[in-house]
Amino acid sequence: MLLSLANRHTPCVSGGVAWCASSLLQGIYAECASVLYDEIDYINEGRNADRFRRNFRDTPWVRTPVVHWEFSSPRVLTLEYLPGVKITDMQRLQAAGIATELVARLATEAYLMQVLRHGFFHADPHPGNVSVDAQGRLLFYDYGMMGEIVPNVRERLLDVFYGIYKKDTSGVIRALVELGVITPSGDMLSIRRAIGYFLENITRQTERQEAIGKIGEDLFAIAIDQPFRFPATFTFVLRAFSTLEGIGKTLNPAYNFSEVATPYAQELLQLQDVGQQGFIIEQLQQQATEVTQAAAAMPLRVARIDSTLEQLETGNLKLRVRVLEGERAARRQGVLQVATINTIAAVGLLDVGTQLALRGGLELAAGACYSLAALFSVLVALGFVRVQRLDKFEKEIRG
Repeated sequence: MLLSLANRHTPCVSGGVAWCASSLLQGIYAECASVLYDEIDYINEGRNADRFRRNFRDTPWVRTPVVHWEFSSPRVLTLEYLPGVKITDMQRLQAAGIATELVARLATEAYLMQVLRHGFFHADPHPGNVSVDAQGRLLFYDYGMMGEIVPNVRERLLDVFYGIYKKDTSGVIRALVELGVITPSGDMLSIRRAIGYFLENITRQTERQEAIGKIGEDLFAIAIDQPFRFPATFTFVLRAFSTLEGIGKTLNPAYNFSEVATPYAQELLQLQDVGQQGFIIEQLQQQATEVTQAAAAMPLRVARIDSTLEQLETGNLKLRVRVLEGERAARRQGVLQVATINTIAAVGLLDVGTQLALRGGLELAAGACYSLAALFSVLVALGFVRVQRLDKFEKEIRG
């Protein structure tokens, strides 16, 4: 029912390509429905546990319970008993002499392995489903909700990691576009500048004021264009990593995902693993091909530049300059106009309600007017809050 309402009332947005928010909701709904129905199938859960255990068979610090199939059925699942301490129980972990910082790092690495190497990950990693045994090994339970990432998506995720490691803004944007995370828009320069800034500062925690001072204009353009999307494929991936972030912060207040992920990313990208050099070679071949193609296309590009200049001279081509300062002023003015309309509506309804109450016998209608007046008053207050935020943002941009 909620999905049908979303399909009816969610508008389509154009950002270089047609995109409908309702199609996104449909994808998320399908992903959730698939995982939730699989969760009540104990035979499927047992197969998931076996597959998970096989994936980590060469990882001694991850344990998965063995499935006793002879005592299992579609309604009963019998697993090996693996006792452990809840992963967020700091007191018991420290009492057992287990380094909580190491546990946080291993939990992060385990999920990076699941998503980027195996393509098969635990989709419900709340603290009740992850424990730590006496030797400091991770114990995973409940394999009903599992997610799977198809190979081409996993390859694009590797491209993102490779681009982040090399601080290759173009490579990161290209991979995110192929993943569907970014919808190409008319103003890709703002996206490029914003991503480039965060790549340069990925190893440190930047302050909000610093970020706005450097790329405030670009952040505003991104907020207007809304080029970022939420692919349904990543519904449970992001849910898992957000849960993992909370676990990491609980175990180690200084937990930083990027710092923990960097060593594993280096290994994954064959910077430390000599046995897997194909990925680096493939990247070098791709770069060489791009350089060759660029050189071959140079005469055509010169001709296009000449054609463009000729069109500009004859007036057949017009340049559109985007004035972000004007867009911010227009947005502020629009918010104020809506707030003004809401104010008029609130005052009018309050007056009508008062008149009805004074006449007597129309208390119900007067109450309805007062309720609507209160609603519009809330909208007025929210409008002025938005104006204050826009003014604050403008002040931070101008320094």
